[in-house]
Amino acid sequence: MSEKPATLVVDIGNTSTSLAVARNGRLISVQRTGSSVPEFSLKTVPERAVIASVKPGVNQHWKHFLNQQGCTEILWVDHTVNLGIPISYPKPERIGADRLANACEAAATYGTPVIVCDFGTALTFDVVKKREGYVGGIICPGLPLMFDYLAEKTELLPHIKPLRTEHLIGRSTEEAMRIGAHFGYLGMVKEILSRLRKELGRTTKVCATGGFAGWVFKGWDHPVPVDPKLTLKGLARIARLN
Repeated sequence: MSEKPATLVVDIGNTSTSLAVARNGRLISVQRTGSSVPEFSLKTVPERAVIASVKPGVNQHWKHFLNQQGCTEILWVDHTVNLGIPISYPKPERIGADRLANACEAAATYGTPVIVCDFGTALTFDVVKKREGYVGGIICPGLPLMFDYLAEKTELLPHIKPLRTEHLIGRSTEEAMRIGAHFGYLGMVKEILSRLRKELGRTTKVCATGGFAGWVFKGWDHPVPVDPKLTLKGLARIARLN
């Protein structure tokens, strides 16, 4: 069987951009870069790219940059592309492209019904049903936003990074903030998943991606598969379907 042409898959997020080369179902040369300033290092740049972007203001910069690199065919993911699943959502044009890619890959990999948790700048829960396909989801503040908000709206609380702590009572301001975020965030995730599974059925699968997914799901009684490359894999699958 002849090898299919490679495709550049790009996930442009609010904070950073992930990209890779997809070839015959595999991802190679996985990289992360800034969203506003396009750059990457590849020996050979594919002629085709499939892109999910949640930052429309940088799309033209990326298009111009990719064209300069020799990538002339670009598929911008939206509700009109073939995802392998139907969309049952009142205004599908408003669904984030990354959420569509996640739904596409989760349904194909784990089966339906499935809940996809994406722990990015925002925390999203997306639901894919067996017959209706993508039906909608839930959007919450991401873990970094919680710390940013506390630091920006108070004079005495510092700006810190989310780190795991084993203590229940903080012995410093920083530790108290981390404990609050840890248990508060964990409680929010558990409550949302509990209600969704009650609505969809206890056999509903759950999968996760994003930078803080492993941090949240570590030590859970019912392990949740975490795949940091879920969105990129979804884009690679969309490339094969289109």
